This record gives sequence, C-alpha cells and structure tokens, in this order.
Amino acid sequence: MAPFLKKDVLLILRDRKELAILVLMPFVLIAILGFALGDMINTQSPKLDMTVAIVDEEDEAEGFARFEAEVREAALPEEAENALLSAAEQVRPQRLLRNMLESPELSELLTLTEMELGDARLALERDEANALLRIPPDFTYDTLRRMLLEQGDGATLEVEASEASPLRAGVIRDIVDGFARSLNFQTALGQTAGAAPSESAGGSASAAAAQAQGGIESVSKLEPVTSLQYYTIGMAVMFVLFIASSTAGRAFLEKQQFTFDRILLAGAHPMRFLGGKIASAAMLAFLQLAVLFGLSSLIFQSFAGQPLRFWAGLASISAAIAVCIGGLAALLTAMNYRLRTGAATDLFSGMMVSVLAFFGGSFFPTTQMSEWLNALGGWTPNGAALVAYLQMLQGAEAERWLDGVYRLLAMAAVFTAAAVWMFPKRRDG
Repeated sequence: MAPFLKKDVLLILRDRKELAILVLMPFVLIAILGFALGDMINTQSPKLDMTVAIVDEEDEAEGFARFEAEVREAALPEEAENALLSAAEQVRPQRLLRNMLESPELSELLTLTEMELGDARLALERDEANALLRIPPDFTYDTLRRMLLEQGDGATLEVEASEASPLRAGVIRDIVDGFARSLNFQTALGQTAGAAPSESAGGSASAAAAQAQGGIESVSKLEPVTSLQYYTIGMAVMFVLFIASSTAGRAFLEKQQFTFDRILLAGAHPMRFLGGKIASAAMLAFLQLAVLFGLSSLIFQSFAGQPLRFWAGLASISAAIAVCIGGLAALLTAMNYRLRTGAATDLFSGMMVSVLAFFGGSFFPTTQMSEWLNALGGWTPNGAALVAYLQMLQGAEAERWLDGVYRLLAMAAVFTAAAVWMFPKRRDG
C-alpha cells in the first residue's frame, strides 16, 4: 500500500492546476465571502442605540400605600397579612420594569428619558425618541391586586412607536411585551402552585413573589463566530470534497492506461490498490485542511490566540473528515471501475459538490433553512464537519462536537464497505 500512497501524493504535488483548485481557489473565496458577507454571519448583537421616552403617570408610593391599606382592611390572619405585604414589597412591578430596562444588558442598547406625555409624543414625531412607554396612574396598585389578591383586571403598559424608526420601535415593543408576558406567566404559575388567597394568602403570595423576580439571561453561552472564521471552515469542508473526485479521476485514468492491469499481473491484490486510494485521499485531504486553516490564521488572523485545546480539536475533526474523504474516494473509484466510465467522478465534481455545499452550509448557515433540510445537511460529510468545527470553535463541550466526528467516521465506514463490495476483484476480460 505504501508505494501506491507515495505515487498518488507525488502525482498531485506535480499537478499545479490541481493544486491551484484545491488550495488557491478556496483561499480566494474565503477572502471574498468573509469580507463581502460579514454582516450575514456576524452573530454579535447590533448596536441599535434606542431611545425610550418614559411617561410615568403614577405615584408608586401612593399606589403601594393603597394596596397596603386594602390588605390591612381585609381582616386576614396576621401571618397571611404580613406575607402579602412582604411579597408586595418584593414584587413592586414598576421597580421590576425599571430594573429590567436599566439592566447592564439593555443599558448598552437603551437610553431612558423621563418626559411628560406631550413632550414625549413631540419627541416621537421628531424621531428624537424611538418609542414612548406610558405607565398608567394605578399601575402598581392594579398590578399588585391582580397578582396577590386575584382581584381586578390588572394594569396595562402602553407603548407608542415612532413611524420613522420601525425597527428600533419594534425591538422596544418586544422587550416590553416580553416583560408583561413573563410577569403574567410567573404570576399565574405562582397562583396555581399555591392555594387561593382566601384559603392561604401567605402561601400564594410567597409563591407569586418568588416567581416574579425578573432578570435577563443569555440563551447561548457560546462564543460568536466571525465571518472569516465561518467561511474559512465553509470553504475548507467544501473543497476537501474535490480530493475525493480528483483521486478517483486519477484512478480511472490508471485503468485506461492499463496501469491497474499491470499491478494485478504483478501479483498485487486489488484491495491493496483500493486501500492506497483511501490512504492517499485521506492524507491529501488532511494536508489541504491544514494548509487552508494555517494560511487563514496567518494572513486573516482567523484563529489567532486560540489555545492548544482548540488546535487539538481542529486536528481531530480534520482527521475524521479526511478518513471520510478517503472512503468517498474509494467509492467513486469503485463506481468508475464497475461502470467502466468516469461518469461518477464527473457527476460528483460537476454537480454533487455544489449540492453538498448548499445543504452542508458552506455558503450560509443551515439554520436559515427549514428544520428537515438542516437535519439533512448534518448527514453530509461537509455538513457534519462544519457543525463540529463551529461548535468546537465556539467553546462547546467535547461531547457536542464529537457527535460530528462520529458521524464522519460512520459515513467513512459505509463508503468504504460499499467500495469494497463494488470494486472488481479481478482483471476484466
């Protein structure tokens, strides 16, 4: 097998046109797509610099005092009364709202300005404010009665949006709507978990207060991926597919030139020839990935500053897809030999690579496609490798990106088994 491996490696290293396609072209595409389509891939939150005019029409202290007086006049047991008032002090809906709007996460996006109603609407017309948030007169009182006593209809926050900035206004509306829905849901959950106020006001109030604690939590703990990083990986896993078709194409050329027949006449087993194609394709694929990742890191600083753990993971995934490419090259070689034509190689390089690149996410993230197409892309060699690379790059646990490695090894086994079954075991004729 070693002579076959050496022969294939030397042949491709001498072919400058092949080297240009496998190394130079993907590197050029990385530069073009990485800089031209950066906004599509950049996962960092945009700086919207939104301005919210807050119109506070209530006296929060007076509303809380009204609620406190109503609780004391309700002739509840002292323990229940104290629990309700303690819960009300913890909840304070306007304070929760302002804590959310003034949180470190939103303070980078929102600028809050206190205004009178007339001035706020004038600011909206002049596009000096993107939205108006109106807190009604009895907001605290009505909300506490509904949350803790299950009385009344509650309160409504009003949002008036600027027509000149619909995007920013929509974001502000969604933030306020999310606050209201979260408060309603947590209140209902607390009331359902506890007894009715008339039976056990203290238990229900404590549950509601505990559930009503607000806050903002990031959904994803993973690091963002830059456009250059994404397209470095996307182009690498796309062009590594050409290694398979290139290896299979040269193998069929050897058949046409009777090199394969001479190998068999010399006493070599056909599987040694096929094994040499697997080994050479896998080695070339790994070298191609190493060159592309190295050049991108050196010139574009795509992976600059990454720890040793990252490079070990990169090498592991690259080795897995290289083995998969070796199996794919063997399958294409076997198909060419079985059909006695190079149609399989031509079809794969001319059409299938583009199809696999589309479904595998080389041009844009597969999350922008439907769920079943996204799942399908994860079972392509380039798609499985792309997902594994990105998860590893984002700092995910090894268990997550190793799933892609296992998929690649499983596909490699299937490709190799099919190739062995299909490959001719003796010389034709």
